[in-house]
Amino acid sequence: MFITHKTFSPYAAVVALFFSACGAGISSTTVTIPDESSAAMQTIADEVIAGNYSILWHAMPTCYQTDINAIARLAGSKVDPEIYDKGFGLFGRFAEVADKQKLFILNTSLLGEQPAEQIAEIEAAWPSIIGFVQTIVTSSISSSAGLRAFDGQVFSEQTLPALFKYSNDLAAISNKENPFGSLQFGSLKTVESTDTTAVLEITFASGDVVEEDFTKVENRWVPAEIAINWSTEMAAAKKQLQAISSKEIAKNKPQLMGIITMLDGILTQLNTAKTQEQFDQALQGAMIPIGLLVVQSMGEGIGTLTKPIAP
Repeated sequence: MFITHKTFSPYAAVVALFFSACGAGISSTTVTIPDESSAAMQTIADEVIAGNYSILWHAMPTCYQTDINAIARLAGSKVDPEIYDKGFGLFGRFAEVADKQKLFILNTSLLGEQPAEQIAEIEAAWPSIIGFVQTIVTSSISSSAGLRAFDGQVFSEQTLPALFKYSNDLAAISNKENPFGSLQFGSLKTVESTDTTAVLEITFASGDVVEEDFTKVENRWVPAEIAINWSTEMAAAKKQLQAISSKEIAKNKPQLMGIITMLDGILTQLNTAKTQEQFDQALQGAMIPIGLLVVQSMGEGIGTLTKPIAP
């Protein structure tokens, strides 16, 4: 299982997961990242393989860290605290019920006949699936207050390691390439460099050889493509968040709270089932309101798309 050149960048791993590079004198715990570009990337890759995923945050330029913190905190200021907190609570409860009723879920006939091999694969992945969800719902972003006070360094040190571990486990079980997996390659070398640019030749364990351009940002080496687009993408994200209307949220809140209450009731029925028959009956009863909810959501989406645009 190897990372291709498209997902090689440690920056890409961080951004894909929730939202690197190098610099002299920057350290993560006891690890110092070298200033030379290829040595820096090798150090970062070695640390990720060893399980020190927090190095992905420590190796980012300070301005990038500031942007990520600002985006998360802005999102926290825009969400409705009650909806957000209850929504995450529901997500966590779903994981608890799913873990408790695992056998009923795997053996229900309502979802159609599944091959024995597929059921065995899902059962093997179950602890990692539940662990992944529980890691998120117990993290700093699981409450509106935590999101408003988001600290990327804390998140990278307390939450990222578990998320990467579970994603690695799931990829290994399914025999699929993991975009959050370890960075494994045969060699790295600097092809050319200046004070602010570098071209690295990356030889992957598969034998593929690619060249990647890097740019120095605040004394950190950043993949050039990310450096070019970073400010634009951050500005676009902030603009989208700033456009969120508190009045619109308040208008839709009763409906959203009603949905949360309905789903909570369904989870209660599934949780109290003592036999496969009771579980299947509860699940079958839940399909009607869930189906109506999906139809209603689709209708609202179509209505939004077909609204005339004001001149």
